[in-house]
Amino acid sequence: MTKPLKPATTFEQQINLLESRGLVITDRERAKEVLSRYNYYKLSGYLFNFRKPGSDDYEDGLTFDRIMGIIEFDRRFRNVLMYAIETVEHTLKTKISYHMAHSIGPDGYLQSSNFRDASKHKETIDRLKANVEKNKRLPFVRHHLQQYHGTMPIWVAIELFTLGMLEALFKNLPTQSQKAIAREFNTGAVQLASWIENVRYLRNMIAHYMRLYDFRLQKTPKPCKNHHAVFRKTTHRVFDIVFVIKALFLDADEWDDYVVSELERLFDEYDGVIELSRIGFPLRWKQLLLKSDPQQQVAVAKE
Repeated sequence: MTKPLKPATTFEQQINLLESRGLVITDRERAKEVLSRYNYYKLSGYLFNFRKPGSDDYEDGLTFDRIMGIIEFDRRFRNVLMYAIETVEHTLKTKISYHMAHSIGPDGYLQSSNFRDASKHKETIDRLKANVEKNKRLPFVRHHLQQYHGTMPIWVAIELFTLGMLEALFKNLPTQSQKAIAREFNTGAVQLASWIENVRYLRNMIAHYMRLYDFRLQKTPKPCKNHHAVFRKTTHRVFDIVFVIKALFLDADEWDDYVVSELERLFDEYDGVIELSRIGFPLRWKQLLLKSDPQQQVAVAKE
């Protein structure tokens, strides 16, 4: 038999439950206001890993304010990572569509014979057709529907691909094409397929506002002998994916001056609230992520 659902609780009852488990709440009215706009279930996810072993009680001295600080940090952390992922997504679309346009022609992506698996190719094209229908009022879609009977060259069609569709498209390309595209990122075909999958996984987590802080990844990117020479450890935290995003982010200046700088600013602001190890970031994370000084990275790797 299934368990009956738990009854709904009031904000006061939620505060009482949190206090009974050892969470320090100095301002009950503020806590009530926060809970009135922030789902208790979401809050409890951040509290989960602060429980004492074998108990529902929280670590001694854990405060409501600290948990809210972690939640605020996580939201801003997701924003920085989404910026980086969107940039990487545009780069992947450009590299993949450019290679395909010059190897199999502008509309070669429509022919299953150019791919490994015809059934998987059909799934991708069916999803593309659905996206065309969904976006038929967009100017560039309407133009191709009117002027070319809906046929788009790959460099246009790719703009309607989700990251999941892009992952499926790349994995279904012939090995020779995969290797050619992977060389653009100084890695191998197997690694690039894994990295796209992991970036898509992280993007979905961010899009659904899932917790990144103290979250253990179910899978991690496959290491590359070129990029992972400076950091071979697997943390099973978000740093593993951030590290390969660095490899996929080809504009070194933008990466260093914006992404790494924003991360550093964010970590400094929440120093004392967060523990970098809970997102997998090692002590020398900045030296590992900077693209501008590879010699320094090698030195860090040898320490």
